[in-house]
Amino acid sequence: MSRTGMSAAASVLLVSGAANANGPYEFPLRASDLEYNERYSTKDHGGTNQTEGKDFGARRHTSGSTWSDLRTDDAGKDANPDWLIYGKPFYAMASGTVVGCWRNAPDDPPVGEPEGSDAMPSSGNHLWIRQDDGIYALYAHAKPGGIPPNLCPHNAASLGSMAITKTTPRMRIEAQVADGARVEAGDQLGQAGNSGNSGGPHFHTHMEKDGKPVVMTFKRGMTTSFQGEKGNIDGPWTPLAGKALPNERILVWAPRKIGNYTFNGVLSANYQRMVDHLADLGMMPELISCKSNGATYDTSWVPAKGTWATFHGMSAAEAAAKHADYTAKGYKRTSTFTCGSKSVSVWRKS
Repeated sequence: MSRTGMSAAASVLLVSGAANANGPYEFPLRASDLEYNERYSTKDHGGTNQTEGKDFGARRHTSGSTWSDLRTDDAGKDANPDWLIYGKPFYAMASGTVVGCWRNAPDDPPVGEPEGSDAMPSSGNHLWIRQDDGIYALYAHAKPGGIPPNLCPHNAASLGSMAITKTTPRMRIEAQVADGARVEAGDQLGQAGNSGNSGGPHFHTHMEKDGKPVVMTFKRGMTTSFQGEKGNIDGPWTPLAGKALPNERILVWAPRKIGNYTFNGVLSANYQRMVDHLADLGMMPELISCKSNGATYDTSWVPAKGTWATFHGMSAAEAAAKHADYTAKGYKRTSTFTCGSKSVSVWRKS
């Protein structure tokens, strides 16, 4: 359990739950592969065995509630690398074994190309992984060569036939892998592309068992509404905390790998969001300092232990009151800093 106060007037309680037999899983994308003003976006995929699937893009905040799916303001949509999602790594949601794959299908398949002797898998460059819990996960539409050869032995650009197995999951015979590579949860699997039956650069994933869709639940990550391609970078961001992604158009603040992090020069306007994000990961602040009357913050973060609280932008009176309150509750102040009339502090209890 960890407790974090984000400002002199608010606090949020976060509780980490144990994983059940079929999840929650690691999120397949990471915030560390994006800039601070970027987020992933997703929508429902639809279909039969893929009704719980998700198609992910990436968005760059431009101003207000407006976002762009391109890398720069002057980029067009004709070249795959102009899209922000293109080339972004994706990761294993759970440990398991590769049972099917393709890795060198070209991007931008001709529109309407029939599936046949020269066709590519509809999933393009992809991995089928049989997870240790017996569930199959598909990771699809990777860029050519984006899946490493040690995970996929199939290096041809096209298929030799259109045969499909009748087993679960349904996959082309040519894509099957015998004695496939072992992957662990969190391993990088490939990079998003635009291969196969893809209407544009994106990353697709879904899970299924016995030919039926499986709802994907995730340990960490936060979401906010993205209706009409509009969304507030300040949220409200709702932690997944073991739940499934909402069945609507959303922005996703993906988790990072838990570890030791340092962030310097974080603007006051961004600091609240950063604390929310890192607390969701199971991190806690070790040291925090501020500059220019709280205009920016320098912070270091470590994996959370025990309970903790932090408040920033406090006046001298607020800081004294918080210190008295948390000391009375058995906390110790482990970091404090004053810049001008503002203070920031951290309290911890084992």
